[in-house]
Amino acid sequence: MEMSTAVTVFVVAMVAGFLLVFGVVVLKMMRDVIKLEHLLSEPGNNPKASLSRFQLFVFTFVVAGLFLVLSIENGQIIEIPQSVLGLLGISGGSYLVSKGIK
Repeated sequence: MEMSTAVTVFVVAMVAGFLLVFGVVVLKMMRDVIKLEHLLSEPGNNPKASLSRFQLFVFTFVVAGLFLVLSIENGQIIEIPQSVLGLLGISGGSYLVSKGIK
């Protein structure tokens, strides 16, 4: 097997695995096994929207989706730049700081 063929097979296997896990999670959400009531809001008697939770949620899925699409287009796994990892760290850090304040 050539190196480029091996990489293509690996990327296809990774995408198939990701789609399988994503499908299982969506199925569990549809059957209310995974509750989404407090995904973007703070838990409590009077739940309010949480900007830090929303930011972490959106940034993570946008970056993951972008690099997944780029990896599929190139046929190999794209290295994530340190600046992007830093931005994800800042997003996660803002969520942790907001949890620490409360």
